[in-house]
Amino acid sequence: DHSVAADVVEPVTSRQPTSDDEEKAEEWTNYERLVRKLYMTNLFNPVKLGLENMDKLHGSIGSPMDRSDIAVVHVAGSNGKGSVALKTANALHCCGYKVGLFVSPHISSFRERVQINGQPISEVQVEQHLQKIFDLCEQEDIPATFFEITTALAFHVFGEESVDVVVLETGLGGRLDATNVIKQPALSIITSIALEHTRILGDTVEKIALEKGGIIKEGCPVLFGDNLPLGVLQQCAREKNASAHYRLEDMLGKIDEPAMIHGDESFEDYDVQNSRIATAGLMLIEPRLSKLRGDEAADKVKLGVSIRPPCRFEELVTAKSRHDGEESSQPKSTKVILDVAHNPQAMHYLIAKLNAKFPKDLKKRIVVGMSADKDLKYCTDILLDHVSDARALHLVEASHPRAASISSILDANPKLIHSHYTKPCKDELNRDGRDETSVSTQVRKALDLAARNDEIVIICGSVFIMADAREELGIIEPRDSRVIAEVSGAGMRSSQENFGSSSSSTR
Repeated sequence: DHSVAADVVEPVTSRQPTSDDEEKAEEWTNYERLVRKLYMTNLFNPVKLGLENMDKLHGSIGSPMDRSDIAVVHVAGSNGKGSVALKTANALHCCGYKVGLFVSPHISSFRERVQINGQPISEVQVEQHLQKIFDLCEQEDIPATFFEITTALAFHVFGEESVDVVVLETGLGGRLDATNVIKQPALSIITSIALEHTRILGDTVEKIALEKGGIIKEGCPVLFGDNLPLGVLQQCAREKNASAHYRLEDMLGKIDEPAMIHGDESFEDYDVQNSRIATAGLMLIEPRLSKLRGDEAADKVKLGVSIRPPCRFEELVTAKSRHDGEESSQPKSTKVILDVAHNPQAMHYLIAKLNAKFPKDLKKRIVVGMSADKDLKYCTDILLDHVSDARALHLVEASHPRAASISSILDANPKLIHSHYTKPCKDELNRDGRDETSVSTQVRKALDLAARNDEIVIICGSVFIMADAREELGIIEPRDSRVIAEVSGAGMRSSQENFGSSSSSTR
C-alpha cells in the first residue's frame, strides 16, 4: 500500500499570487515594497554583462569604494569564494576592524547579502539606502539590474557606515562583474577555477580563468588558490602589472591534511582549503592592517577563519522530548547536517564528507529538494545508493518558481515512489499542485523517524528549501516575509542568482 509505505500526507493548498494581491500593497511595509521592487527589476531591465551601469551608479553615490581609508579585499573563483570572503571578514572583525561583507546568495533574508561585523544590515538601512539607489537610477536613466542595484546598495551602506575594510565576493565571473568597478583593492583573491556558466564565461578553464583574472588590478597584489590554471593567471597578473602574485602553496606550504576517500575517488576537505586561502590573504594585507600583527592576532585569525557559511555542511543537534507518542525524561538528540549540495559533483562530495566524519554504519535519513534545472534522476540516484531504501528519503518542494515539484522529481526517478512526500494536489486555487508546507512537514517527519531509529538527518539540495528547514529546526534568524518570497527570483535565471552550477554549494 503506497500510502502506508511512503506515509504520504495530503497538502495544505497554497494559492498562487494574483493581480488581486496588488490591491493589498498598502498593507506591505516599506521594506517589503522596496525589496519586491528590487526582485522584479530584471523583468524590466534585461541583464547585460558589463560595467557601464555600475560605473555610473558607483559615481552617483560618491564612489565610496575608491576611498583611501577603506581597504577592499576582492574575491573571485568558481568554488569557495563565498566561504573565503566570510572567513576573511570574520577574522578581520575578530582582530578589531569594522568590516563590511558583500556575499550572495542569501538563505533566509535578503539582508544577509550586506553585512557589517557579521550582522545583516537592518530593514531601516535597506529602506534608506535602497530608495536612494532607485531614485538615482531614475534620475540618471541607469537601467541597472538586480545585482547591480544590490552591489550599489552594499557600497553605499559601507561608505556611510565608515567601515575599515570591505570584503567583496564577485557574483559571476570577475572581469565584467558589478563588483569590479573598484580600482585599487588591497588584495585580489582567486580561489579556484572550474567549468561553470560556460555560455557566459567560456568553455575551457583557461577562458574562465581569464574572466576571473579580470579582478587583478595594476599595482595591487593577487593571491591564487591551488585548483586553477596557474600559468594563465600568472601571465594575466604580469600583463596587468599586478604589484605581486602569490601562490597559496608558497605562502603556507603544501597541505598535510589527508584526502577524504569515497570508493575509488579521493576528496580534499574544501573547508580546510578555504581557511588556508583566507589565512594567506590576511598575511598579505598585514602590512596595511596593523591589528593583524603579533601572536595574539594570529590566534584571532585562526579562530576567525574557522567559521563555516550557513548550510555548508552545517552541523546541528536537535532534542526530541517525545518518543513513540510518550513523554520521555531523556530527550532524544538527533544530529542534523544542512548542506546546499545541489548537483552530482556536490552530492558525491557531501556523501564522502559524511562517510569521512561519521561511522559508515550510521544510518542516514535525507530530506532533499532540488531546482528544476538540475539532473533530478542522477542526483537522487546518488542519494538512494547511500540510504537503506527509498523510505529513508523525504522529497520536498520549495515555494519558489525555480523549484522542482514533487511530481517532476517522481517523474524523473520512479524509484522514489516509496519515499516520503506530500501528495501533489491541484485545484483551481493551486494549479501547480504545490504545497508551501512541504519542507516543514517533511523535516518534522524526518526528525521524528530519525529519533526513533537512531539516524542522522541530512537536509540537502537547493538553497530555496533552507529557510523553511531552518525555521522548522528552531533556528532564530531574520527571515523575509511571504510577500517578498513570492517574487524572489523573478526574471532571473540561476546564473543571475549567483549560485553556480559547479560544486560551490558545498564549499
